[in-house]
Amino acid sequence: MREVTAMGLRERKKRATRRALQRAAVQLAIERGLEHVTVDDIAAAADVSTRTFFNYFSGKEDALIGDGPPTPGEEARRVFVDGGPTGDLVDDLKVFLLAPIIDDEEALPLLEDLRQRKRLIELEPQLIPRVMATFHAMEQVVAEAVAARLGDAADDLRPQLLSTVAAAAIRFTMKRTTWSGQEGPENIRAMSDEVFDVLRRALAREDR
Repeated sequence: MREVTAMGLRERKKRATRRALQRAAVQLAIERGLEHVTVDDIAAAADVSTRTFFNYFSGKEDALIGDGPPTPGEEARRVFVDGGPTGDLVDDLKVFLLAPIIDDEEALPLLEDLRQRKRLIELEPQLIPRVMATFHAMEQVVAEAVAARLGDAADDLRPQLLSTVAAAAIRFTMKRTTWSGQEGPENIRAMSDEVFDVLRRALAREDR
């Protein structure tokens, strides 16, 4: 999982190297097939040593799966758990989940990476369980935050269901904005407003 934090130059370089390795791994696997890509190939394509590769990943599958979906950071969690920023649970869930996408200046360019990884998974479906595990891990972070706000246990039905539904709404938002080719922050906000409004009305049974 990827958490947005304030980073110094060294940390930014490490993050750039990690992303370069992931991109190289995905591109090579798409071009050659997973079985025909080695760690040495990935390191060479990213212009680093094999030793450097292993400073970031335990194997090629880890590089292919990547860091998973953007995950809210500690400050976003604190605001959400404390009842903000709006005081409305649905609106605050939207803000909470969008924080690592909207607030991270490096997040939006990663949408192309997500598209490439989706293409890879279509070609190599055996990777699906590991990809789904990264989404589950992100949803658990959200469930724990929801539980802390509502006073529930993290494994209670309410926080688990709310985190799953809200995370699905954000994935749907990103999918719709990607399809339309309008991936800027304002378009993502506008689409998320529409999606979460539908979700709110469905939860309130206003459409029935």
